Amino acid sequence: MKYQFLLAERRDTTLIVTLNRPEKSNALNVQIRDELEDVFNTNAKNDAVKAILLDSSGKNFSSGYDLEEVVRTELESFRHRILEYHYAIYSFPKPVVTILRGFASAGGFDLALCGDYIVSEKKAILFRPEIRFGGPPLITTLARKIGPSKALSLTLKGDPIRSSQALSLGIIDEVYEGEDILQHALRIASKLSQWDFNMLSVLKGIANNYFMGNLYENLKNEFDEFAVVLKDPKFYQKVRDYAETIRQ
Repeated sequence: MKYQFLLAERRDTTLIVTLNRPEKSNALNVQIRDELEDVFNTNAKNDAVKAILLDSSGKNFSSGYDLEEVVRTELESFRHRILEYHYAIYSFPKPVVTILRGFASAGGFDLALCGDYIVSEKKAILFRPEIRFGGPPLITTLARKIGPSKALSLTLKGDPIRSSQALSLGIIDEVYEGEDILQHALRIASKLSQWDFNMLSVLKGIANNYFMGNLYENLKNEFDEFAVVLKDPKFYQKVRDYAETIRQ
């Protein structure tokens, strides 16, 4: 598959996947989500790739789902392969390292959390604004990192989370203040992926499916609950109003 909004470059056995829609703060439209789903699924079976390093172009990691597209399609783009996309990035059987730059908001926050190891710039900010307009933020993704109770309380607050706070909460693994965060992250990816693949795959499967229930079922159940919210006629108007607010 030829990618329109991703750059994919292999360095030794690590595949660097870069979100490449900087003019839109790497907003996750249908196309880029399909491309992410494809690159994760394809390289799960690629023996030449032992790890994925997820990076971003421009100042910010990702602003989340493309709200202009969501409004234009009357929520259809939000529904598009929502379960398949999230399951592909979270069930990837090899190590994933995320570089967090600038801000990661809403769906961008969730995408960053697919990293088994998240290394962040000091100035980076994580943000879950969905609660502010009645949207359904994912609990499963954040709960995998910090547990369901803390994930819920942070989500209900809807406040930006600076890198120092994210580190203390266990959301991210490291705040890097050196000059070349990409090279640093590549070293981490190499270290994490040096072990036997079968063992790594088993460990990720255990982490995903044994302590908080089955990952696929958790995501499916959560998205089924979302469907109820999306059926509310008032929700579409709330999304439109919020999209207009952030456009100003």
